Amino acid sequence: MKPAFICIGFQKCGTTSLYDILRQHEGICLTEGVKEPMFYRVPLFRFFLGEKWYEKRYFGHVRPEDGRMAGEVNAGLGFQGCAAKIGKDFPEETRLIFLMRDPADRCYSAYKYFLALGFLPCRTVRDDKKRGHAAAFDRYVNSILHSRFHRKGIMIRRLKYLCFSQGNYACCIEEYLKYFPKENMKFVFFEELIEDEQRVAEDILDFIRVEKNSGINYNIKSNESVFCAVSPLRSKVIYLFQGVYHILIDFLHLGRFPKVRHVLRKFFRWIQNMCIQRDADRSKMFPQTRRILNRYYQDEIARLEELIGRKVPESWGRTA
Repeated sequence: MKPAFICIGFQKCGTTSLYDILRQHEGICLTEGVKEPMFYRVPLFRFFLGEKWYEKRYFGHVRPEDGRMAGEVNAGLGFQGCAAKIGKDFPEETRLIFLMRDPADRCYSAYKYFLALGFLPCRTVRDDKKRGHAAAFDRYVNSILHSRFHRKGIMIRRLKYLCFSQGNYACCIEEYLKYFPKENMKFVFFEELIEDEQRVAEDILDFIRVEKNSGINYNIKSNESVFCAVSPLRSKVIYLFQGVYHILIDFLHLGRFPKVRHVLRKFFRWIQNMCIQRDADRSKMFPQTRRILNRYYQDEIARLEELIGRKVPESWGRTA
C-alpha cells in the first residue's frame, strides 16, 4: 500500500510532535519500524530496491480491508531530488503537508541539533564547546552567509548546509508543485501548532480526510534540542553510526526480530551515551545574528507568502 499523505517537513519545525500525535489515531498507520525512512533521501535505495520494496517494507503491515489510512511523516523530504522521486512514484491526489517555522529560529534550533549529531565541521563543534551556542552560532552564520562561495552553495549542496537550506521553504515547495496540485497541499506554521496543537492537528485530520479522535493526547512537544556533543571527534563517531543504524534498521529491517532489535538498541544507546550529553547551554541567539538571518531569508519569505496565499506569523523576521 502506498501512503495517502506525506508530511514533507521541514526539520526542527514540529514534525516529530505531529508524528507522535498522528500515530495515536486508530485510523492512521504510519511507517513500520522507523519514523523517517531514508528511501527517498538516499538515491541508491530507490534505484536498487524500487517503489514496490518501499510499499512492502514500510506499509506491508497495512491491509486495504483494515480501513486505515497510510501516511509518512519525514522531515528530510525537502532535500534535493526528493520531490522528483516522490512525484514520479506517487499519484497527484496524494496529500502533502508542509510544516514551517520562523527560518531564523529554525536555523538556530537545527544548529544545536546537528552539532550533537556530527553534521557540522569539527572546528564548529570545538568553537561551540569553547564559546557557547550563541557566540559560536554567530561566527558560523557569518562564515557561511558572508562568503559568496558558501552562500551560492546552500541550495546546491543542501545536506552540507542543512542549517540554512531547510529554511528556504518556497524553493522546496515549488519543486513539489511541479508534480502535485496546490489544492492537495497543506501549509502549517510551527508557531500555530505550539499555540494550539489540538486545533491545528484536527485541521490536518480534516485535510487528510480522517475523522477526529477524542482519545488523542495533543499536549506533545517532542524532539527538543537538549543534547550536545561530548567532543568534536565523538560527534563524528555518532555521525558514522547513524549511517550504520539506518543500514541495519531501515534498509535491512533487522528490527523485525525482537532479540536483534533489543541488542541493536542497547548498542546504539551505548554509542549515544558515549558521544552526547545533556545540554546545559540555554543561551539565546544574538540579535545581530538574527538580523543577518532575517536579511538572508526576507526574499524567500516574500516568495512563500505569494506562493501559498497566506501571510506568515507576525513573529517571523523579528529583530529582538
